[in-house]
Amino acid sequence: MLVECIFNSGKDVPLECRYCYETEETDYSFLEVGAEYYVYGLIFRPLRVDYFVRIGNGNPDWMPGNLFKMKDQGVPIGWSICVTYLNDDYKYLYEKFNILSIISYPELVNSISHFEGVLERDPDEMIKFFLEKEKMDIISRE
Repeated sequence: MLVECIFNSGKDVPLECRYCYETEETDYSFLEVGAEYYVYGLIFRPLRVDYFVRIGNGNPDWMPGNLFKMKDQGVPIGWSICVTYLNDDYKYLYEKFNILSIISYPELVNSISHFEGVLERDPDEMIKFFLEKEKMDIISRE
């Protein structure tokens, strides 16, 4: 799955699509307009989809889908889904952040410790992410 950045400012996220204290002033300038990003996961919220993208040569993070346009809509083989409000481990994501579901590589949707660890930059969980990224990169080149 591939997206192209078309905006990099909080003002480009419509008011009804903002979460987690986003405002017009929220800075997404680290995203390069015109650059393409591979998507390593999707989060679904009411009126919004977030993409799990790797910024430059750095770490991955969740970015509002409103900042991108789809270039390749294919869902990678082997991805899994977690419906957060039906999963005891992930339920707090629904209750606290209004996340309805996550679609991504199996480890991200089946292990809450991996999901949290990647966001917190835990070294062991980051290694798991980058190993998964390498697998997905190989598949996308085939």
